Amino acid sequence: MKLKKGELFLKTYIDLHIHSTASDGTFSPTEIVNKALKLAEKDSPVVIALTDHDTVAGIDEFQKAAAKHKDRLTAISGLEISTDYHGVEIHVLGYNIDIHNKELLDRLAVCRESRDGRNEKIIQKLQEQGFKISMDEIKPDKPGETIARPHIAKLLMKKKYVSSVQEAFDKYLAEGRCCYVERIMPTPEEAIHLIKNSGGIPVLAHLMLYKKLDSSQKEALVRELKEAGLIGIETYYNTYTPVEQEYVAGLAKQWGLIETGGTDFHGQNKPHISLFTGQGEMEVPQKVLENLKY
Repeated sequence: MKLKKGELFLKTYIDLHIHSTASDGTFSPTEIVNKALKLAEKDSPVVIALTDHDTVAGIDEFQKAAAKHKDRLTAISGLEISTDYHGVEIHVLGYNIDIHNKELLDRLAVCRESRDGRNEKIIQKLQEQGFKISMDEIKPDKPGETIARPHIAKLLMKKKYVSSVQEAFDKYLAEGRCCYVERIMPTPEEAIHLIKNSGGIPVLAHLMLYKKLDSSQKEALVRELKEAGLIGIETYYNTYTPVEQEYVAGLAKQWGLIETGGTDFHGQNKPHISLFTGQGEMEVPQKVLENLKY
């Protein structure tokens, strides 16, 4: 979908960071398309990207749902790869990827196997804490959905061990908590290679969320990833203050990176975050589309 005459005066609704039931979101890819169209003003162009964690399982459904509205909506095939940067989990977004690329699919399969093994270890740790739960009780909400920590949190909530998913993470499942388990992940450089090899655009996600890195380490990360082939950085994000946004934009300019943005929408797993507006006041400007081929 390209802007037509008359649409130049309409606001373009943009969200390039969205999760579905294919990973840890609560809306199916089809539901995301429908929700995006409903939230946008009538006739306004919509550009959204599906960026599930370590999987492209939702892309076919996403594109089929979007094709019914191709005169108004553009759906970008993407993903978000979790990586290990010297012991810090860093996420790399990929846009316009070939979802049938064998090298990419093979590596994602290894990531899922690591996640599956991690789930079993988390359950074991919870059992050691006295929780009466098992892997057999954890079921995906929809076929093809990736089982992850939010599913374990929901089971704890269902059994009334906690009152919310957030409480489960805060007390047991988040990094540093008693039942947290690390998993094997590729390096950011590997993720960049996989994305570019599949014809995609690699983008560093939510830099300011990496609290373990100080400013000099964040700048070193950006420099190293640029040297490895990074093309963009997520400048617009739901938690960013104006100062943080300006800081990331400065790094983008310094290293010649394109700027992208998205809310990191997860549906009811992060109910405070809405499509397009994040926590209420976020807006991804149309200029981010200028260098993002779609």
